[in-house]
Amino acid sequence: MTTLAPTAPLPLAAVEALDRLELRLTAVRYLDAAEHCRALAESADFDGCLAAQDEMAMCRFHLAAAGRLDLIGVAS
Repeated sequence: MTTLAPTAPLPLAAVEALDRLELRLTAVRYLDAAEHCRALAESADFDGCLAAQDEMAMCRFHLAAAGRLDLIGVAS
């Protein structure tokens, strides 16, 4: 049996950097889903559009909760 040594908590600056990175990745997911949704709509794949819109809604909610809708071009 392997015993893992406890690790120290991350410094506050590292936690804040990870939080900013997570928000930026969420913005990229939103923009990617929006582009995918446009392509699906052009090919008349409306069920696919609904799935992409669900992803967009989830990402938008996360960004709105963090007060960072500016990352997807929405004025807050």
